[in-house]
Amino acid sequence: MSIDLDELVERAKEGTVGKQEIAEVVRELASTEDESRAYRLLYVVGRSSATEHEDLVAGFLRGDDAELAKLALQTLCTFWGLTESYLDFVRAFLDGVSWDYSGDVQLIAASAAGEHLRDHTDTGLLARLVELAYPENDNPVLRRVALEALARGLGDPDRETLRAGGEDRDGWAARVLARAEDRLAAE
Repeated sequence: MSIDLDELVERAKEGTVGKQEIAEVVRELASTEDESRAYRLLYVVGRSSATEHEDLVAGFLRGDDAELAKLALQTLCTFWGLTESYLDFVRAFLDGVSWDYSGDVQLIAASAAGEHLRDHTDTGLLARLVELAYPENDNPVLRRVALEALARGLGDPDRETLRAGGEDRDGWAARVLARAEDRLAAE
């Protein structure tokens, strides 16, 4: 059976990919050298909640392909909720790795760290997010993502909801940082 990858990607979004199809996707993913195809195959595995293939997905964290590492981290931490098992990778990617030229893996790591902090205490992750969220960070995208991750970690509502309620972005950012520093001091 030939894999219609476009159709499988759409069905993966809906959660309607069967186990036999996943097995075929996994076989191809394990052997393909086409990075674009590998990304879409990995997406299908991730969105299909095929957690029995965790080791295969985790293998993409150890490479130097930022796109595949980003999706693997997102799959393991965000889609599958396995951040606790991959904290070493989250920390390393949060600090930045030389092959993440666009910084996308670092952004996913920041987001995963924030989600993890909702239910866990980890002063190292919290301190690193606070550092990245300060105005001195010259990367505005990373700063914004770190602030949003801190807000999620603190249980704050979405930034857009706050802005609709009349709080400006700078006020929101200052409040999130102050709360994060308070939590850091208490932990």
